[in-house]
Amino acid sequence: MKVLAINGSPNGTAGNTEVLVRAFLEGASEAGATTDSIYLNEKTIHHCIGCFSCWTKTPGVCVHDDDMPEILEQVKTADVLVYAMPLYIYTMPGLMKDFVDRCLPFAHAAIVKRGDHYGHPTRWEERGGTSVLISNAGFPELHHFDGLKRTFELLHAAPEAVLAGTICCGAGPLLRIPGMEADVRWYLDAVRQAGRDVITSGQFAPETQATLDRPLAPDPGAYAEMVNAYWEGIGVEMPAAAKTAPTFSPTVGAALGDPLPPPAGRETMADLVAGMPLAFSAETAGDLAAVIQFDVADETPGAYFVTIEGGRCTAYAGTHSSPALTIHTPADVWLKISRGELSGTTAFMGKQFSITGDMNILLKLGSLFSAE
Repeated sequence: MKVLAINGSPNGTAGNTEVLVRAFLEGASEAGATTDSIYLNEKTIHHCIGCFSCWTKTPGVCVHDDDMPEILEQVKTADVLVYAMPLYIYTMPGLMKDFVDRCLPFAHAAIVKRGDHYGHPTRWEERGGTSVLISNAGFPELHHFDGLKRTFELLHAAPEAVLAGTICCGAGPLLRIPGMEADVRWYLDAVRQAGRDVITSGQFAPETQATLDRPLAPDPGAYAEMVNAYWEGIGVEMPAAAKTAPTFSPTVGAALGDPLPPPAGRETMADLVAGMPLAFSAETAGDLAAVIQFDVADETPGAYFVTIEGGRCTAYAGTHSSPALTIHTPADVWLKISRGELSGTTAFMGKQFSITGDMNILLKLGSLFSAE
């Protein structure tokens, strides 16, 4: 059995779509299929011009001299066709739309009843008719895919056409964030299972589809805050409703606490915060001037902060009057993050800790304190 993936991402092998495609093809290969991919960003495919020459003057052959005829020959011999793409404005990107439009030579001009509706009969019977939809989006909620899924349901409404299942992944950027591999593994495992399901039974098992329909980002608000902070951090002007930083501009000023002694180990938050100056990267900080406050409810005294100014970092016990960022966290959560046992992104979106203040500084912690 041959599985052919048509990857319509403008980013090709470097996109989030490719992460999903590879997992699906791995599963299909494990079930005994041969697999291949076509990357539309590497091909020349002209727009359909609506001349209908492929129905009249040269039946089954388009007037354009480009890469599409070669692609159609591969499509004709595929038992399973995978349409893979990012979501663009609630539907498919231009690369995929051109591909779909240019499949018109597959159809006859005639309009006949096919099942419960009228459509064009297929010119070639070589195509097995089984397809899979793979897509991902920057939005966290799955309803954004409704229009795209409806399009593919209509494309496969004829009796001989089968849409075996849909893989529509919201919060797609999480698939490629370093350190998130363990946290998205459950989803990619389900994608692999979907590949196996299609080869062994012709469609996704209900339990596989149910898993794939679970959101990758269960808290859309936390995910949106993280994404907005990223764009803001690289200089994109944010509207007031999306700003992640506080409206005030905190200055370091005088520390309102006692300097922490050198760390005795890494067993407590006091030790961890005390060790942050040792892991501080002045080069990364540049001209950053800020206070990072830790509010640790289950540890005594539980209030610690570090000041960053002039390329120096100093750790204190106590509460600062105007921190740029306050991290509210149980001790064990932040200790696990510092040891690499827990992804900070996953912990934040799972509400294992919360913040007030500047999300941009939170996103920079890994580079500011490389050993933490």
